[in-house]
Amino acid sequence: MYIDSHSHLFDVRNLSNSDLKDIDAVIVLSYSKATISSALDFCKSNSKYYCALGIYPGFANEYTDEIEKFIISNRANICAIGEIGLDESYEIPYDRQLEALHRQLDLAEKLSLPVSIHLRTKRDFETFFNILTNYKNIKGALHCFNGDLIDCQQALELGFYISFACNITYKGRVKLREIAKIVPDDKLLIETDSPSMLPASFARKGENVPANTHFVAETIANIRGCSIDKIAKITRDNAIKLFNLKV
Repeated sequence: MYIDSHSHLFDVRNLSNSDLKDIDAVIVLSYSKATISSALDFCKSNSKYYCALGIYPGFANEYTDEIEKFIISNRANICAIGEIGLDESYEIPYDRQLEALHRQLDLAEKLSLPVSIHLRTKRDFETFFNILTNYKNIKGALHCFNGDLIDCQQALELGFYISFACNITYKGRVKLREIAKIVPDDKLLIETDSPSMLPASFARKGENVPANTHFVAETIANIRGCSIDKIAKITRDNAIKLFNLKV
């Protein structure tokens, strides 16, 4: 029924079958050198898991020729390059983050794969959109979207999908819910970002799991005045299309 379009499920310590309730597929993404192997190995354990490989901005110093060759050698086993992006809140120099991002965008174009993008600050969004003017064939999703309306509109103009995570359920995220109301059906995705960022009803204690995608879908359905089944279907269809899933 649901597709969780962004998770780090290999980091969940106590995963059970109930944690996958109503889930048809989960995109499992690496974020560091150590987790690249973890993500690949983990995805072999269940046919619902689809792997994406990349180096997150907080670990940008770990992106090397060796890592790049490893990703290329596993092209047949991955559906995307990610999690990649920019985050000026980290101590990693921005120039190094930019270098890693450029190289991974180049790799995504070379391998004809979509990207899953992490952006946190206004500078991150603006820099990323400027970079994309040099990439005509990049497609992907802005994961756990937390930008403003202008950021959303720019992303949509560039053909990107907007993925909402469990933070949309938080009482204070009024502007985020307003943005979720206007994203076109064909550009909408949902995710958990497991194991972090539990839905509001969990009081942010414990581990997040794919089954909680339901809370994201329910919140968006309420915002948009439609059924939860509609949100489940359109986000499922979008994930299948973007990541070329065989669900």
